[in-house]
Amino acid sequence: MDSVDLVLAAAAAVANLALAAVLLSRSRGGNSVPRILGRPQHLPRLRAAMHICLGLGLGVGWLARDVFPPHSTGDTVVFTTARILLVAGVVTALLGAFRHPRPAPDTTAG
Repeated sequence: MDSVDLVLAAAAAVANLALAAVLLSRSRGGNSVPRILGRPQHLPRLRAAMHICLGLGLGVGWLARDVFPPHSTGDTVVFTTARILLVAGVVTALLGAFRHPRPAPDTTAG
């Protein structure tokens, strides 16, 4: 693994896991809507779960890619686990997008 790959994988893992930790700590157990960069983050626990899955799937899966020889049992397990984590991240992102309705502009109040 090149040094650039190592840095990118570590950055992906650390950034996603740090954002998940911030979401969980600012939501106070899910009772309030935290604001990050001035924007409210609805469904903070679901978003935190998404970032945990993405951080582990992208970062840790990428880091562990070269640990096992190609086409071995360990390589297959790491690849399958990373794929499952990435699919779980996409599913939680879609759940967050569909569960939080976007405000529609009021066109009748003119």
